[in-house]
Amino acid sequence: MRTCLTCQHLKRPEIDRRLAAGEPLARVAPDYGLTTSSLYRHRTNCLKLASSNAIAKEAARATAALALLPTKETLSGAYFELRDRIDQIVRQAEQQGSLKVALAGLNSIRQTLDSLARLAGHDGADVNVAVQANVKVDLSGIVERVIGRFDHEPEIKARIAQALLEVDDEPTA
Repeated sequence: MRTCLTCQHLKRPEIDRRLAAGEPLARVAPDYGLTTSSLYRHRTNCLKLASSNAIAKEAARATAALALLPTKETLSGAYFELRDRIDQIVRQAEQQGSLKVALAGLNSIRQTLDSLARLAGHDGADVNVAVQANVKVDLSGIVERVIGRFDHEPEIKARIAQALLEVDDEPTA
């Protein structure tokens, strides 16, 4: 296998950042004196990234998914509407007998609203929403690049390295 020219490039961190952001190869290559085929091999073989179009589509899907979640105001309105409907059914139940099926349906609606509130993070509890984007993140590469940016400032570089070591030593939950 041939040596990757991009991996050897002095501005590799900057190149990698642009590729990971989904910038087209034809726009990145001339800025660093590289060929698009060299950048393609680097993006595919070294970074294990998809095409710039695929990266942009995944980002758009994640943004769209988040945009579809209900707002606090929408959920609040739905809860008030549900409360009013429950009150109305209870009054009818007292007048006409039992409306057990209708109440069961409303309970189901309430549970759905509770789930939406949790998913949107509006219930006050810590919520983790997993959005799969299929993006590989090379954390050690990122750390190297961040520290490398401060070669000319050894005090800051040492503080960053120490902070990263402290984070690495913290127990995970």
